[in-house]
Amino acid sequence: MPHEEISGPVDRWLQGDDTAFEAVFHYYRQRLLRYTFRYLKNETDAEDLTTEILVKVWQCRQSVTNPATFENYLFTIARNRVIKSWQKKVDHLFSLETGGEPTDPATANDPVLYGELMRHYQESLAGLPEQRRRIFLLHREQNLTYKEIAKQLNISPKTVENQISATLKQLRTQLAQHLVSIIL
Repeated sequence: MPHEEISGPVDRWLQGDDTAFEAVFHYYRQRLLRYTFRYLKNETDAEDLTTEILVKVWQCRQSVTNPATFENYLFTIARNRVIKSWQKKVDHLFSLETGGEPTDPATANDPVLYGELMRHYQESLAGLPEQRRRIFLLHREQNLTYKEIAKQLNISPKTVENQISATLKQLRTQLAQHLVSIIL
């Protein structure tokens, strides 16, 4: 169906004709599926996300007031959901609380993503201030407790806790931003 032909069902749907949503759904489903798959590289995830997006649009249809901007609205939601999905993937791929090793079995299916994230993780880690990196590595790689690190470095356990917390937050943010930059 050409783009001009979909504007009629979108307009009717936005005016309250819920049956017109079927045409909208079928027209945009494949396009959204291709869009989400391009970034997620997993057919099941792309289908789930596409369905979630269309359900979200259905639930929030009162916030769409202009049929001419509907497509932009739809793909903005899609972009935001893809970014959110990638951010979740960062948290799942790198469980930083357990040493930064991948925990998501999907990494076996996406060694390129895993390698890219691990490289960026290592670069981010190398960019930390020396003392913060040292504290983090003592805890994550040598499995020392906060008290053991504090004693070894002659600092308070609270300082160790604050430094590790700040490091985790910074690493998560940097990894998520890196993934978002790939999408944009």
